[in-house]
Amino acid sequence: MSVYYRHISMRTNLILIIATFLQCATVVHAQNYYKIENDVIDQNTLNAGLDLMAQEYSQQIVTYKTFERVQAQDSVIENISIVVLNEEDDDRVYRVFDFLGKPLPAFDFLDDRGLQVTNTDFLGKYTVLGLYKEPGQIRNSHIKSMNDLVETGRYNAVALIAKNGEKAMTRKADFPVLNECIGWYIENLSIPESPKFLVLDESGKLRYIFQDFPDKKSTNQPIDSKIVAIYDILK
Repeated sequence: MSVYYRHISMRTNLILIIATFLQCATVVHAQNYYKIENDVIDQNTLNAGLDLMAQEYSQQIVTYKTFERVQAQDSVIENISIVVLNEEDDDRVYRVFDFLGKPLPAFDFLDDRGLQVTNTDFLGKYTVLGLYKEPGQIRNSHIKSMNDLVETGRYNAVALIAKNGEKAMTRKADFPVLNECIGWYIENLSIPESPKFLVLDESGKLRYIFQDFPDKKSTNQPIDSKIVAIYDILK
């Protein structure tokens, strides 16, 4: 099982631990809050839950990754996933999380039609950027939903594929599909074993990371209303 998905099987354990602390926690006016699926907790509760998880997985590293950060009055709410790493695991697989709130590294590629496509082409609108290792990971449902997004006129979409391959499915896309992006991946993010879907704002800054393509069964949902609108179209 890949490191990236190992946290999924353990997430239920953490939710149970967190729920126990929520029942006992006193009300505090913390500046940072953390959303784990449907629960919102404060810093002390998160730390206590992580400490308990660390005891259970004493031979591994228990931490979390933030895939959305929202300012709410004088507080910050982080939408997070818990991850468990072995000491020898390569943390570079999570490098994309380091760009949250920042612009992604610039890119410049030719699409299937031979047209030049750069990251600056998508400024001015919220953009969904699909990260794929190979064309076989692209599903018809992904293309249909991203086409629906583009057809609203309010959003952009683009897909970056590390490797080259069959293009029949990608020709159905009403958005740029960029092949052979492996150099950009290696230099900046590492190659994703499983697809990730990033939401960039009008200025190109990373605002949200969908760790799976949204669907109606998704347990992790956005906080920001602008991202929720995108989520509702994609799912």
